[in-house]
Amino acid sequence: MATPTKSSSPIPTENLNEILLSWKSPSHPFKKRNKVFYQTVAAITFLLVVIVFFLHEFMLIGVILSIAFVVYVTSTVEPIEVSHKVTPLGFEQAEKLIHWGQCYAFWFEEKWGSKMLVIQTRLAFPAQVRAVLGDVSEQKIKDVIGKYLLYMEKPPKSWTDSFSHWLSKKFPLETTV
Repeated sequence: MATPTKSSSPIPTENLNEILLSWKSPSHPFKKRNKVFYQTVAAITFLLVVIVFFLHEFMLIGVILSIAFVVYVTSTVEPIEVSHKVTPLGFEQAEKLIHWGQCYAFWFEEKWGSKMLVIQTRLAFPAQVRAVLGDVSEQKIKDVIGKYLLYMEKPPKSWTDSFSHWLSKKFPLETTV
């Protein structure tokens, strides 16, 4: 009778519920907008609605007004505080777990003075998971998440990223003082 031999198991031997790193931070970066921003959005919305009205595309008017409403809400409602956890299973944000097998790279970005962790997923939605760093250091995150995902210094820019960057530079919605 053959004796069983030890083999390397694909199942991790560490405790899967162990929290390797955790922190709390705002759900997204937030920037207080000034009056000029809202006036500019309202003027662009009004102009588009008038143009579309003369084209008799009334459903498109609803879409334009909906987009303007979303812009207004996202720029006025302040973020809530959420918890972020890194475990051997994956990255948990606001009690939603993204498994490491669904991710392939991570990097850091800065938006409106807030440092953010960005995790690129293999999923159609969400394509990226973003977390404001808060008081945790980039190096600590690199050390922990780097065991599971590829770290990228600078992510590749898609054509939509390049276009939106160009558009925001050419047509700013608010003035800087």
